[in-house]
Amino acid sequence: MPPMILPYETELAAGAPRAREAVKRLIAWSSAPVGSLIRVATAEPVLALTFDDGPDPEETPRVLDLLERHGARGTFFMVGERVRRHPEIAARAAAAGHALANHSWDHPSFRQIQGAFRRAQIRWCAEALAPHGGAPLFRPPYGEQSLASRLDALRCGHRVVAWDVVAEDWRDDPAEVLVRRVMRRLRRGSIVLFHDSLYATEDARYRDRAPMRQALEILLGRLAGDYRFVTVPELLRLGRPVRWPSFHRLPLDFHRRLV
Repeated sequence: MPPMILPYETELAAGAPRAREAVKRLIAWSSAPVGSLIRVATAEPVLALTFDDGPDPEETPRVLDLLERHGARGTFFMVGERVRRHPEIAARAAAAGHALANHSWDHPSFRQIQGAFRRAQIRWCAEALAPHGGAPLFRPPYGEQSLASRLDALRCGHRVVAWDVVAEDWRDDPAEVLVRRVMRRLRRGSIVLFHDSLYATEDARYRDRAPMRQALEILLGRLAGDYRFVTVPELLRLGRPVRWPSFHRLPLDFHRRLV
């Protein structure tokens, strides 16, 4: 005989998800305006695909070709010194209607450098992007940030953009695994993190972008009837920004292992 469930237990069980959502909303509200943007609450069937660490002379054009075939727009968080070396790729991305955004000058951890240098990193990258119409959006390298680094970005006139869906494509996982990771958390207004290249990595085998491109093509095809793919600036015009007070920190020895 199954155990008897009392009425108040049913009410508590039903109320638990609502309570969790209320707590999440309270945390998101309390983090404004210094919380990182993770998604946009919207009724529109839209997603923002974002790509970090480029431009790369081999990999970024392949991603641009793929997006063009599917009529999708994305947001490229570019490293300033790479933009300076490959301005033609930045120009191509901008001309195709993609948004270009700030990912620092040369990809240091913003938790490990001082405020004046953090602001210089953002400023130098912004100057490299300026001829291509760079948006005042900033994503910290490795996602590592602190309250001080977010305030430095705001001081430079940049909104900090994180994500709510991540493919974890810096590993050497097959495309099917990346697709499952993305599909598991996807919703309207999501900001999805990919890498069109890897600026720094622990192992050379992780630099292969083929699994990421395969996963991206699968997702673009599978979601085409249900979602439109827009840039982050476009996404922000379609709903309410959702911020989260994330303070991402990698293990101390991670940066020592980078090659």
